[in-house]
Amino acid sequence: MTAHSPDPKDAVPDEITMGLEDCSDRQLRATIEYAQRLLQDHPELTEAIESRPGERLVRTEDHGTYTIAIVERPDETGDQRGPFAYLVNWEPGLPGEEGQYRWQYLGMVHAGSGES
Repeated sequence: MTAHSPDPKDAVPDEITMGLEDCSDRQLRATIEYAQRLLQDHPELTEAIESRPGERLVRTEDHGTYTIAIVERPDETGDQRGPFAYLVNWEPGLPGEEGQYRWQYLGMVHAGSGES
C-alpha cells in the first residue's frame, strides 16, 4: 500500500490555479519552463546549509519545506559534544531585506536514532 500524496493543487494559491486553468497548452508549457528556471535559481535547502561557528555538520535530511540538520561540537566533551538535531528552514526577509535560516533545536540524537 502506498502513502497518500496530497494533491499538488492544494499547495498552489487559488489565484494562480484559476489563472492556469484558463491557459492554453502553449502557455502552460511556458509556465512550467519559467517555474523550473525559478527552481534552479534557488539552491536546495540541504545544499545551502553550512556549519555554524563551533559546530560540524554531520548530515542533513531533506524534508521538502524544512531540513533536519545533525551537528556535533568537536571542541566539547561528553553530552556537550552532541550530536544534536535541528529543524532548519528558510525565512524570507521583508521586501528589500535578506532572508535567513532559522534553526530550531530538537534535541540530542541518541544511539539507535539512525545516527551512524
